[in-house]
Amino acid sequence: MNNNQVTILNDAAWVGYELANGLREVNMDVKYLPRNYAGPNVNTNALYSVYGKIINPFVNAIKAKGIIHVNYALQDAFFVRLIKKEINVLHCHGTDLFGLYDEEFKKNSKDLTRWSKIIEGNLKYANSVIVSTPEMLKLAKTIRQDAEYLPNPIDTTRFCPKVKQNAQLKAIGFNSWYERVPKYLIELLEKNGIKVDIHDRRPFSYLKLHENLKEYDIYIDRIFTKGVSSYSKTCLEAMACGLVTIDYRHKDNVNDRVIELLDEIERKKESEENRQFIIDNHDRKKVIKKLLNIYRKQVE
Repeated sequence: MNNNQVTILNDAAWVGYELANGLREVNMDVKYLPRNYAGPNVNTNALYSVYGKIINPFVNAIKAKGIIHVNYALQDAFFVRLIKKEINVLHCHGTDLFGLYDEEFKKNSKDLTRWSKIIEGNLKYANSVIVSTPEMLKLAKTIRQDAEYLPNPIDTTRFCPKVKQNAQLKAIGFNSWYERVPKYLIELLEKNGIKVDIHDRRPFSYLKLHENLKEYDIYIDRIFTKGVSSYSKTCLEAMACGLVTIDYRHKDNVNDRVIELLDEIERKKESEENRQFIIDNHDRKKVIKKLLNIYRKQVE
């Protein structure tokens, strides 16, 4: 195994793309193989074909060399295992664990029980297992006691605050298959003079995301998703841009939260705190250092 060569298989919320770029910055030879070969140039929630879900993962598994880092614990990992290559790192991102081990999530969002043998087989087969949010660690440890948490990497250079402030407060959010921004929340924001843009499908690529986020003051994240108590990666990127958020922490006091956001002094303070939180906990360079330590375990 080439210790300087890494293959990033598949992606989830463009975590793999950020890791690939971060690894290249420290002179690693990286092969980045998302299911959709257009990668971050496409709209991030474009529908995948059967070809993209089955054929591409198998082809990518054949191409994989060096340290093999697989994102998502279902078919991508299974094909690597099928052709008897090592899964050096299996990176779980949410549904692959919540859909198997969290009863509330399974009942309200997505149930992956029928794939349990494949997912659990992949988790046992991998040399290392990492998870992308803290609350997933307990789920992963039901199968892998040695599982570790790796914070989602944020490019804090690209995702940064803009200097000019908006004359009118603006909020942005995205509907997903598991949660839509509540209509009453949109109405409440607009009633308080906040312009709201909600997208059913992201109308721009991941490479343009930072430019769009910087045009807003407030990010509306997943709030009521059962079983999930963490920020989405897009929320983290919004926080890096200095946006304040409405998120899972506010599910019991959404109305009060909207009123809080009208206070300009508190909003500015929170904006700065959000940016600092990302720098302290999710800056890509810091995450890469942790990931390299995980990789080193593979070759010791």
